[in-house]
Amino acid sequence: MLKKHPCDDCQKCQWCSDTRCSLCLRPSKPCARKLSQAEQIALYESINQPRHKKSGSLAGKLRVLFICSEGSCLGPMAASLMNHDFADRLQAWHACLTPKSIHPLTAAVLAEIGIEPNGFSPAPLSRYEQECFDLVIALDETGIEKSPAYFGGVKRQTLGFIDPNQTLGSEEQRKAAFRATRDALRQQLGNLLRQRFTPS
Repeated sequence: MLKKHPCDDCQKCQWCSDTRCSLCLRPSKPCARKLSQAEQIALYESINQPRHKKSGSLAGKLRVLFICSEGSCLGPMAASLMNHDFADRLQAWHACLTPKSIHPLTAAVLAEIGIEPNGFSPAPLSRYEQECFDLVIALDETGIEKSPAYFGGVKRQTLGFIDPNQTLGSEEQRKAAFRATRDALRQQLGNLLRQRFTPS
């Protein structure tokens, strides 16, 4: 779940042997024990957060990654909405666990409010393993359950949306579900990000 040290061959915590831990951390003396989870988190933040801040956000913009299960609705909808509403302050991407094509109704309900889905194609989470982000947000239950607790240099945040693609009924009923999801995403994510932009 955690990357203990920015080694080229270490992407997540595997609870390595003490010998491996000694090699990664390069102490003057071999490690006497494995790190606890709390110690791993503290070490992760102390090593990776400065490296993340040094890399900087693109043009000073907040870097945001949205994670969902399939990438057909929630992820591309969230990224498109936030890139549109906060174009001067953030750049958003989306990743998914089992990539599928963007749903036609996703594009349709975004087009209704003058937003294109930014040419996004569903991308697996692995595409962003080496990237740094300011915010990583899992949007649905599968994304919450199966995505790493720490990713992109930060602790993942969660929002529990239901994919409208699961809605049964007529075409208009399904489209109404996509519209409701669009509006809820726009409101909740907008509120979350405005809090982030507001000086404390």
